[in-house]
Amino acid sequence: MYKVIQYKDPKVFQDKVYSLLMEDEAANNLPLGLLNTMKTSDKYKDPLLLLVESEVGAVVGSFIMTPPHYLVSTLKVEKVGIQGIAEQLIAFCENTNITIPGFVAEKETALQLTHAWCHVMGESFNVRMRQRVYQLNKVNDIPLSDGKMVSVRKGQEELLARWLLGFIEDTEVLPMSGEEALERAKDMIENEPYVYFWKVDGRPVSMARGARRTENGITVNFVYTPSEYRKKGYASSVVAELSRLLLKDHSFCSLYTDLDNPTSNKIYMEIGYKPVCDSMMISVV
Repeated sequence: MYKVIQYKDPKVFQDKVYSLLMEDEAANNLPLGLLNTMKTSDKYKDPLLLLVESEVGAVVGSFIMTPPHYLVSTLKVEKVGIQGIAEQLIAFCENTNITIPGFVAEKETALQLTHAWCHVMGESFNVRMRQRVYQLNKVNDIPLSDGKMVSVRKGQEELLARWLLGFIEDTEVLPMSGEEALERAKDMIENEPYVYFWKVDGRPVSMARGARRTENGITVNFVYTPSEYRKKGYASSVVAELSRLLLKDHSFCSLYTDLDNPTSNKIYMEIGYKPVCDSMMISVV
């Protein structure tokens, strides 16, 4: 029998779940990165933090949600235990009037948790994205395109916001309004050290960002090239150079890819990224 326990203080919650998540630091870059951000800023309002304990009090899983995003789920239990955990999660949500839009988890965990949830709730589900988590420890010596990597600066908020919206449209993640994108862009430029454009002849043609630090690693995300600049090697160049920069201060880089985009997966592996595990983003309706 497992227990699902809510925590309000991210620091206390992290102390409880840290050892479990660090067993697979790169694979768990998302929950570890979210918790690290919660400890150092108030970026996430009212996050949902749930610990899963065994009957002897051992920590065997966690659920983290930063509304309106999906529930980031980590479970180290036998398959037969997931149904009971899902039932407790459902009871908790019903008692607290919390709505969970879906799950992000390692592939098998995501599928088992979703099936258990839908079995009780009588809901259907939709696989929003098949993902793969990669880890990089050394950048391969690959040819770079023309141009150079430069920091995104003040005054480029509107361009960055448009590219954030383009990224969201391409990846079909949760939508963001133009106003929200602009606020996000301003915050990234003012408060984040690793937001970069690839520029050719002074014109931005691609972008990438380093964020969500863990104890030893950091995640590369928001890799985006507008359609008119694609297939010129710009994304490969900015990711390679950003990764090389990040490895000066971190032991490894990690990233998520869309498995249904073979081009991006090929690019990352050429740079030196190696698969760690498969993941899924699944909505429940």
